[in-house]
Amino acid sequence: MSVACTKTQVSPIASPAPADTQVASGAVLLEQRCSACHSLARVESAKKDRSEWERTVVRMVNKGAQLNKEEQEILIVYLTENYGR
Repeated sequence: MSVACTKTQVSPIASPAPADTQVASGAVLLEQRCSACHSLARVESAKKDRSEWERTVVRMVNKGAQLNKEEQEILIVYLTENYGR
């Protein structure tokens, strides 16, 4: 099933430096950007390695998720560390 999401303007999250800030930012990105189109349960039930999360994030950006390159990397790291295999 294909889910289309309309693009909405969102403010970028401040650039994190420390790893703990990056984890917090990853959680915030997941909550704010990903749950705009689907439930977090869908993400939480997935177990993917880094390359699979990269493909997923790129696919979601192509469908309208508002994430710049830095935010994409933060989210990929967060997803891999928390929902990886």
